[in-house]
Amino acid sequence: MILIGLFLFIAFVAISLNIYNHTNLDYIEEYLKKNNCQEYAYSKGSYKAFCDDSFIEIKNSFVVNIDENSTIFKYKDINNLEINQLNLIINKTHKITFKEKEELNDYYKKISEKINN
Repeated sequence: MILIGLFLFIAFVAISLNIYNHTNLDYIEEYLKKNNCQEYAYSKGSYKAFCDDSFIEIKNSFVVNIDENSTIFKYKDINNLEINQLNLIINKTHKITFKEKEELNDYYKKISEKINN
């Protein structure tokens, strides 16, 4: 009986955390839509988004605070863009990690196009 109660408690906690995390993701997606970010993807614990005049990375955390958990790069301020393994290095200071090489190459190409326009 104790094992059943313990199992139910663990299941309840897991389901609650999953629902809370889903709420965070909805909040981040709503923020991206408000800022005219038409194209975004979730990978390696963060949202990466192309907006009208900037590229945004928002890290997912237990408590979402957009001001603290996001990094915004204006296209006009990007001077250097490099690929290092599965990382995109912006201005030699900020590293954005990707899960797949194909996704990394796609983002590199799109940011390069936005910089040159």
